[in-house]
Amino acid sequence: MKYKVEIYEDEELGELMIDVPEEISIVVHLVLSDIQEDGSGLWLDIVNKVLSRESFYEELTGNACTMEVKYDLTKIVLEFPTEGAPDHCFIETEELKKIFILWDEALDEKYGKNS
Repeated sequence: MKYKVEIYEDEELGELMIDVPEEISIVVHLVLSDIQEDGSGLWLDIVNKVLSRESFYEELTGNACTMEVKYDLTKIVLEFPTEGAPDHCFIETEELKKIFILWDEALDEKYGKNS
């Protein structure tokens, strides 16, 4: 994996959290605001659809972010950025898939399969 990704449980909140490098910081908003504890489901499906070349381009908008997926590179746009903070980032689509899988594995570990 290209990026250092840390998924951990916040002891005070009892919720899973994720840390990623600054250059892909918008991924945190995507995971914690849009994917949350439901798992990557539809988000991962969209990525897989493009990586399998079933589709050239897919776009999905959630509560906080829009994901614009192309085969090599995905753009994640934060819909409501704070002043002075980045409003988007680019990440290799394959790397984003790996992050989604890590997140789902952490959810499975915390809550058990099919929860």
